[in-house]
Amino acid sequence: MTSDLIHDRGRGPEIVGTRITVYNLLPHLLDATATEAYLCRLYDLSPEQVAAARAYVLNNPETVFAEHLKIEARMSAGNPPEVVNQAKQTRDSFLRFKQWLEDRKRDEPPAGTTARKAEGAPLLPPRFSTFREWLAQQESGPVQGP
Repeated sequence: MTSDLIHDRGRGPEIVGTRITVYNLLPHLLDATATEAYLCRLYDLSPEQVAAARAYVLNNPETVFAEHLKIEARMSAGNPPEVVNQAKQTRDSFLRFKQWLEDRKRDEPPAGTTARKAEGAPLLPPRFSTFREWLAQQESGPVQGP
């Protein structure tokens, strides 16, 4: 490394004491309108840290730009189909849970009222639905409505 302000912990050259890599700063370093003061404010860095990142890029251009191109290619490829499908399933589950909560809320007594366990029993506060209850209901199969 070119400085004691840059190190590599396996994610690429990072600014010491941060999780900011030179690849995070690279687009700004290539932008002629981005000032050092702007980068310091944007990433909460000192001028010395920004200068160390700039020096690293200037001293290792082939390595930095080759890795940057790999990162850009990986980002433009998007997520693999299995990740996209898992995200869709998670969203569908979330929407079902949200609907379940709305149904439970509609079926519960209005806010400010209390329910009785039995005639003469003490008043109970309204019950809150839980994710665990919903999950157990999903695993046991759909409940048949009236």
